[in-house]
Amino acid sequence: MGDSSTAGGASSGDSNPDVGPPLFTATQSDDGIWRDSKGIALPVSASDLERHAYCPLSWKLARSGVKGSGDAIELGKQRHTEIEQAMKKYQSHDLKARREMIIWTWWFAIVVALTLDTAAFFFVEEGVIADSDFGLFARYLALLALVWLILAILLLLLPWRKYLGTPFGLAQPPTPSEFDIVDLELYQFEKGESKTSGWWAGGKVEFTILLGSMTIALHGLALFEAQQRSIATFVLLVATLGWTLIASWQLHKGLLANTLVEEKGKELGIDSGSVLAYNDDSTSSDLLKDDTTGIRGRPDQIIIFENEVVPVEQKTGKIPTQPHFSHKIQLYAYLHLVSKITNNQLRYGILRYGDDAIHKISWGEGESKVLMKNLTEIQRLMVEGGAKRDHDRPGKCRNCSRRHRCPEALD
Repeated sequence: MGDSSTAGGASSGDSNPDVGPPLFTATQSDDGIWRDSKGIALPVSASDLERHAYCPLSWKLARSGVKGSGDAIELGKQRHTEIEQAMKKYQSHDLKARREMIIWTWWFAIVVALTLDTAAFFFVEEGVIADSDFGLFARYLALLALVWLILAILLLLLPWRKYLGTPFGLAQPPTPSEFDIVDLELYQFEKGESKTSGWWAGGKVEFTILLGSMTIALHGLALFEAQQRSIATFVLLVATLGWTLIASWQLHKGLLANTLVEEKGKELGIDSGSVLAYNDDSTSSDLLKDDTTGIRGRPDQIIIFENEVVPVEQKTGKIPTQPHFSHKIQLYAYLHLVSKITNNQLRYGILRYGDDAIHKISWGEGESKVLMKNLTEIQRLMVEGGAKRDHDRPGKCRNCSRRHRCPEALD
């Protein structure tokens, strides 16, 4: 779902299957890929690969503008919309849970720092460290806190990620991606209008520096005012207990959010600990492209599980005992695309039929060769034409959504 129904570059407005779609002008390169006079590979979507694998004539009809019809088509669209919305809610809950836990780690770090300060004031005897040394060190901390505060403000106001650029790995906006897959050096697939600077566009870096400046300032104030260590120890002890309560409350929020994510994940068949990095809603999700081969498409989802990137394709309707080859070839296209875009060697993808039928589809050199063979055959047909029915199975024709316009349909 979600791919363009045509290969692109040629008009698909002709709905007369006898005329057929316009042909491309291209030649086959040494690597087998068909490219036009400008060296651009003919574009083929993952959905094209799925239709062609089902029946080349059905693929030709789709390129000619013949739309699929039938109750199964409408039910499938409705079911996919429901899945996309459910996945979007899961993604929102998952992001919130991760943020809550990250904030808890920051709060807990403050508890540790305050505990160390309390212990230092309690165990250091009077006269071991001169008060003047405490005062001098406090002034240094205050100066450092001021420098950090100015730095944080500059980072918030300036689009520094844009200036650094992608070679530094920090060119992406600092919004949700900084809380999930950026740490794995993977792409944030979702697109949309995102700021690269401003008070409300801060990420982990800016927040950490701001928090650090406040913490250093508090330490400096405590040291500067600590003329009597017994009073300072008592104040720090109270502050430690108070911040421990805050950290405990934040941990409670994080655990509740994680519980909700696990419940939603079970409903959607997503393993605990997975990150939903991409969810196709056909509007805000990027069309993935490989300009070298011409393959393009939008997988239904991309999840990250145990540091592995896994494309997921959802199929509705009748549940088969084994995955259909046409569905596998579509998933192969997504595996190829995600491998190229993320520069990661993927090992498998997921084909899911309904709620319970989940199939793990391997991806390797053999599967890549199968994908390239089917891709180049589609590109050849886009140039030379001549797509024909490649089976003698009446049942397959009866299940074809374009049977009503097919000139070679079997009874």
